[in-house]
Amino acid sequence: MANGLGGLGAFAGGLAQGLRAGQEMSLRQQYVNRKAKADERDAESHQAKMEEINFNKGKRDRLRAANDEIVASWRDIGQQTGQGGRQVQSAQPVLGLMGISAESRPVVDTRVAGLSSLGQPPAQPTTSSDEMIGKRMLTGNLLEKPDELTRMATIYKKYGLLEEMAPWMNQVYAAKKKRIPDALHFLLTGNAKGAREILREGGMSLVDDPLQIKPNDQQQNIWKFRFEDGREEDINLKEFAAKFFPSPTLPSVDQALP
Repeated sequence: MANGLGGLGAFAGGLAQGLRAGQEMSLRQQYVNRKAKADERDAESHQAKMEEINFNKGKRDRLRAANDEIVASWRDIGQQTGQGGRQVQSAQPVLGLMGISAESRPVVDTRVAGLSSLGQPPAQPTTSSDEMIGKRMLTGNLLEKPDELTRMATIYKKYGLLEEMAPWMNQVYAAKKKRIPDALHFLLTGNAKGAREILREGGMSLVDDPLQIKPNDQQQNIWKFRFEDGREEDINLKEFAAKFFPSPTLPSVDQALP
């Protein structure tokens, strides 16, 4: 009987050890499964992020192509009028506008120069299509030409960008009617009184003239606006003017990065 009980005890001990081993194997398998699922989620997240980056890059490439097509006719007209001797009134540049948009980049002719050009100074960069559109929005009469705006919308639609660009066109058109670009010009030339008066003509009333914050700081161009409805707002002119350029409308590739 004792031997039987002893054998039963050994069997129970072996059974318990087996159960513990089984539990450990089960826990290890659960860990492996969770790790595999986590790796799978990470891979899916990375793939989604890469797809988003490629999607944003594709959109920006299409926007660049659309902008190039929009301004191509402007350049053609400029060349034709230059050759024909006729002059076309162009928008006067706004003081300080060249450095306003951080998004605009010069377009450099990368074609290989011929032997005849050796020893000659390199060609100067030309204005990008994005910058040309932005400047005409800010300083020209582009927003007063419905046919040209319709042509722009048609081109953006052609490139599958009308859904993104139509709200931007409406916003800059509304800003133009409020005389905001004109006020921007006055502020860039240091004429706060003129900016206040032109904004009043556009339907925006200020308590007093806009006040420049840190006027001696060359890195900033921020102005404080106090509206008659009680609102106060600090506006960075560089960041604000960039809204008139097409490129900031779309998310950049960097914005898709984690």
